[in-house]
Formats: sequence, structure tokens, C-alpha cells
Amino acid sequence: MDTTLEMELEEDLAFLKSLREVSDYERERGKPMPTQQHSTTQANLLAALIPRHKKRFRFMSELTIELGKKTAVPDISIYPYYPIEWGAEDPAAKAEPPLVAIEIISPSQTLTEIRDKARKYFAQGVKSCWIVQPELQTISVLHPGEKPRTFDTGMVEDALVGIQIPIEEVFE
Repeated sequence: MDTTLEMELEEDLAFLKSLREVSDYERERGKPMPTQQHSTTQANLLAALIPRHKKRFRFMSELTIELGKKTAVPDISIYPYYPIEWGAEDPAAKAEPPLVAIEIISPSQTLTEIRDKARKYFAQGVKSCWIVQPELQTISVLHPGEKPRTFDTGMVEDALVGIQIPIEEVFE
């Protein structure tokens, strides 16, 4: 066999192997490692949400939630407000579904994958799912059985749960 062809085959095999390798983060959380855009978007979302709505809602970042026999880890989960029992036993996963699950699309994810995830959330009682696309600087608000509303300027409004935030604060 030609040496050049052998080298190309080895490179191709190494590339294919790297595609199958999954980091500890991905294995533990079942999703890709976030980028800087993803991480900044998540922090900005929380910074926009919490001051406006902290008296009515509890915001959780990267909390594992139970979806039937499986679990998921939304980037942000929003629950009705409840006090935290500091020092009490804290379960690894939250059994009741959040009101809102927010997913920030990573470069390795597709919109179809996230929409399928939203359907699973809805099947378990989640009322609203936000799909955030940092590259497009848009936020789509989905409710079961309704057409999604996509925001790229002004106020992001989730009328079902009563949340509004300026989109400019998320992507500044």
C-alpha cells in the first residue's frame, strides 16, 4: 500500500475516533461542553431574569430534572418561588418539572434535537421552553400545541408564566 494512502487512512481513522470521544462533562451531563458564547448567554439570562422576577420564581442553573425514567439538565430551570432549606439533604435530581426549561443551543446541537427535547419536557408537565440561539441572538418561546414566538429585539415575553426580559441584556 502507498505510504501517502496509509497516512491519509490513519488521519481519517484518528479523526473518526475523535468524533466518538466524549468528555467527562458530556458524559455526566448528557450534553456538549459549553462555549464562551453559551456560558456568557447563560449568565446574562440569569442576570436579566433574577432581579426582575426573584420574588415570584426560583431560578436554577444546570439542575438535573427527572423526565419519567430519564433525566435532563436544562441550562436554566424556572420554578415557582420556594425557600431553599440550607443545610438540608439536597437530592441530585428535582422530581417535579420546572415551569420553564431554558435550553441554549451549542454549536454541536441542532434545532431539531432541542425541539425534540422541548417535546419531552412538555410531556412531563413543563409549561414553557425557551430555545436560545446565541449565534443568531434570538430566543424562541415554545408552549405545547402553539406556534413558537421568536424574539430578536425588544422584550422577550412568556405570557404563560408572566416573564419579560429585554433581549438586548441577554446578548450585550
